[in-house]
Amino acid sequence: MGSAVHQVIEKMYKPSKNPLYYSTLQKAQGAWWWKWKTTLERKTPILLDRAKEMDEEFGVSGLCCITRYWKDNVDKPRPLEVEKRFRVKMFPKVWFVGVFDQIRTVSLEGIAKIRPDLIVNGKLKDGYDPVLLVDLKTNKESYDPRRFRPNITDDGMASYQFDLHENMQITAYYWLYYQAYKKLPVAFYWYHLRSGKAFRTYRTKGDFEPFLELMSHVADGFKNESYPLHFGKHCKSCDYNKECKERRPERPLMFTEPSDGIDSGGEMIVYPQEIPVGAKQLRLNFPSPKKGK
Repeated sequence: MGSAVHQVIEKMYKPSKNPLYYSTLQKAQGAWWWKWKTTLERKTPILLDRAKEMDEEFGVSGLCCITRYWKDNVDKPRPLEVEKRFRVKMFPKVWFVGVFDQIRTVSLEGIAKIRPDLIVNGKLKDGYDPVLLVDLKTNKESYDPRRFRPNITDDGMASYQFDLHENMQITAYYWLYYQAYKKLPVAFYWYHLRSGKAFRTYRTKGDFEPFLELMSHVADGFKNESYPLHFGKHCKSCDYNKECKERRPERPLMFTEPSDGIDSGGEMIVYPQEIPVGAKQLRLNFPSPKKGK
């Protein structure tokens, strides 16, 4: 659903002569339903789980995102860039590629409101571009816990949003922009489309070192063809968990029905082993690591 929402929003700004391609909200909503219908038709053969109820649920969620975005942005200036792709060299034989959902310009007055520390003698501090990076999000949850914890403390807020302000993906966007333009963006906005709320953060050059250390570790793993499994909540929406479980035949893919208490049982369904058709080990064209390194 998220990818389809991004594509519809991207098309809102084509052709560039108009503020928004869809001149009315109804046209934007109609475009969404057409995009969702064609997306489902194209993706059905590879979807792990497909149910009409889920199609409708995600369709309505996408409609809410498009509706909210259109209403909140129809009268605002067009973004400087939409779905902008960057590709820069990170390490020898390693290229880093990223796509920015949006890059928006921001006035000095706007910068003074969100980053007053960057205004010196009425001018933007050297080393910064008057732009904002915007990441469009269709997630159910956001970084606003006050919806269910209205009395949360400042320490609680800092803890709840810790990921936002330390997230390596955001650092990657900053690093990539800096490599392309040799300047830092003023701020980064995590734009929650369902609620219309935007959550601001930023990075400095000091954040690049731990990011590059992590990327060096990842690149070494690719070079050595080492791909450790990383299980987590993200596995719920993965279409390849059957293939993943084939790596451990003694405990195949399964699910369990909830039981009333600890000792009352609960049916467990175990899938038969299957050999994926056409599955191949990913191999990248890196030189073999030298002995002793």
